[in-house]
Amino acid sequence: GVIVVDEDYKYRKVFGQVVCSFRYGREEDEVMGLNFQKDLYLVSEQVFPPPEKQTTTKLQDRLLRKLGANAYPFTFTLPASSPASVMLQP
Repeated sequence: GVIVVDEDYKYRKVFGQVVCSFRYGREEDEVMGLNFQKDLYLVSEQVFPPPEKQTTTKLQDRLLRKLGANAYPFTFTLPASSPASVMLQP
């Protein structure tokens, strides 16, 4: 991915997360205020300032040229223990 950082945030740290939200149940129940959702937090990493120089993909290169000097590339590496599938039990 590519993040664009505003000038006001140049001296702050920016973190990114990969979160899977699983929704289940009926839509009518959600209108009544019931929430049927489970969240799975997979990765949380610092994306700015960039921790080190990294290789970029063709898409990231094109976005970096288009978005200008305030754009920075980042990648997330999912852990090996990430599930391939999930079964929800309310």
